[in-house]
Amino acid sequence: MMKPIKFLMAVFAPLWMSAQSLSPTVISSTGGFSSNANGSLSYTVGEMTMVQTFSAGGNILTQGFQQPNDQVVGLLDMTKDDFGSFVVYPNPAVDNLWFGYQFPEPGRVALAVYDVLGQKMADLYNGNYDMGKTTDGFAVANFSAGTYFLSLTFTSDKDNRTRLISKPFQVIH
Repeated sequence: MMKPIKFLMAVFAPLWMSAQSLSPTVISSTGGFSSNANGSLSYTVGEMTMVQTFSAGGNILTQGFQQPNDQVVGLLDMTKDDFGSFVVYPNPAVDNLWFGYQFPEPGRVALAVYDVLGQKMADLYNGNYDMGKTTDGFAVANFSAGTYFLSLTFTSDKDNRTRLISKPFQVIH
């Protein structure tokens, strides 16, 4: 008696059941894809990759779904106020930290990393800013685990006024 019931369930179950769709998406705050003559890079930010990524001949094998057609968001979609914008991403960081800034007028920008005691750990940039969204990053893999501050000093060419913005971030290993 049990065998016919199992058989009927196996035959008719697919009629009222539906499976999960496996479209190439991921729950992540940002991601992207780029390629050049040397190969390609596909990434997502916000997931913890627990396996190694392998690449050979321009092919990349990694864990999880990638989003080759999506845009990088977060850093590039900065909201701008009267003074400007400065974002740090991701926080906490493991290997790399990305930052972006935008100001309403040209000037000079200086970026530096400080520890919690106020000691300068690294100078990242000191130069001209010609307007527009600027994004860049730096490696934090050699930093000890802990809290740091990324400080941006902006000096306006218009009125020579200096403004300081400091964003905390954590390094975890």
